[in-house]
Amino acid sequence: MSNSYVDAVEQAISLLDDMNLTDYQQVLAPHFSSSIGAHIRHIVDHFMAVKIMMEDADSNTEINYNKRNRHSDVEQFPQAASAACKEISSWLRETCSNQLLNQKVLVTTEIDISHCTSTTCESTLERELVFAASHAIHHYAFIRIIRNMQGKELPKFFGYAPATIAHLTRSA
Repeated sequence: MSNSYVDAVEQAISLLDDMNLTDYQQVLAPHFSSSIGAHIRHIVDHFMAVKIMMEDADSNTEINYNKRNRHSDVEQFPQAASAACKEISSWLRETCSNQLLNQKVLVTTEIDISHCTSTTCESTLERELVFAASHAIHHYAFIRIIRNMQGKELPKFFGYAPATIAHLTRSA
C-alpha cells in the first residue's frame, strides 16, 4: 500500500496539534460557511465510511458516503478530531494491505443537487482510498485559506495536490 493515504491523514494530525478551540470552531463568514472543524469532520467521515465497510467486509461491501456525523465531537473539538485521525492512520497502516486494495466495493452517494437522489456504483478499495485522500487535500486547501485569514502559517505544501507539488518541485 502507498503511504500517501496515511500521509494525507497525518497532515490533519499535524494541523490539529497546534489548533486551539476558538480557531477550530470559528466560521469566517461571509467567505466560509464552515469551520475548520466541519472540514476535518467531513474528511474523517469519508475515511470512516471506508473503514466501517472494511470492518464489516464479510457481510457488507458497500461504502455509503451519505452517512455523516454532522455536529459530532470530531467537528467540535480538535482533540477528538486528532484521536479520530490517529485511529484512521493506524487502521490504514495495519489493515490496508496490497491484496485488499483490489477488493471490489459498492459506493453509494448523493448525486443530485436539487433532489434527494443517490446512486450506487462499483469501485475498488484502492480507488476509494485515492478519492478519500484527494478529497481531504481539497478540503485542506480551504483550511489553508482559513488559517491564513486567522493569521496562522501552515507548511509550504499543505493543501496542495501531489501533482501540483511534483510540478512545482520539477519547475524549481
